[in-house]
Amino acid sequence: MGNVLWLTGLSGSGKSTLAESILTKLVENGSTATLIDGDRVRDAREKRLGFSRYDIEQNGFHVVQLCEKEIITNDYVIVAVITPFETVRKEARARLEPRYFEIFVSTSLDICKSRDTKGLYRKAELGEIENLVGVSPDVLFEVPGSADITIDTNEATVEEGAEILLSSIGKWLHGQESER
Repeated sequence: MGNVLWLTGLSGSGKSTLAESILTKLVENGSTATLIDGDRVRDAREKRLGFSRYDIEQNGFHVVQLCEKEIITNDYVIVAVITPFETVRKEARARLEPRYFEIFVSTSLDICKSRDTKGLYRKAELGEIENLVGVSPDVLFEVPGSADITIDTNEATVEEGAEILLSSIGKWLHGQESER
């Protein structure tokens, strides 16, 4: 059974970039790994979900189900999903522990807005998008209270963040082995 590396953070925080970097490094080191990206999961769902709190939570619970399937055949399942609500992160931890490692990709809203690779923050400012996580009062980002590690992408480059993360995962896995 594999391990789940769950990256959570605002849109534009660097979750996907960091996830792709560690995916490459893990595969290069001989591990089997897959990436579950929030945008791809949402686009692939037959039933289109909106961006209400309920819909965002349902999408998160669906990602947990995907992880349960993927850990059977992969050493690592890397998840890059905003996951703004503690309810979903707690559910993920409860269902996937002891194989769940939560990474908070901490980036200020101002930096995320300046990156805005998808143009979401600009669209929200223009009123073209409702319920943008971290901007709308209905879907504020709840900072994780129990993340296993925080990586500040305001300070760390992608390469530095990946190295910090891989080092932390190694220590976490070593700790799991000692408990057995």
